[in-house]
Amino acid sequence: MSVRAPRFLPAVLLGVLLALGTSLGAAVGPAAAQPVVARSVTSQSVTAFAQEQTAPGVDLPQAPTEADKENAKSKIVVGVVAVLLLGAVVWGNRIRAKRKKK
Repeated sequence: MSVRAPRFLPAVLLGVLLALGTSLGAAVGPAAAQPVVARSVTSQSVTAFAQEQTAPGVDLPQAPTEADKENAKSKIVVGVVAVLLLGAVVWGNRIRAKRKKK
């Protein structure tokens, strides 16, 4: 019975990766379908923009955008998958070492 566990593990990991991949694809889809709103540019907005760019002062951090949030979420998912794969490798090496001793 213990022989089937290592053969079954890659199939389980592949299933988890596919499930995570489809959930990320579904989350990105609606964000890409949002319409783009065009704004007219006036001379006041151009001068205000020029003044903001050249004015010295404190550089305040901007609020995270949806793209930043999605990027952070995907980094977390990749990190979790990497930890799971590392755990699978370590677990497999332990099993192999135990079989060599017998």
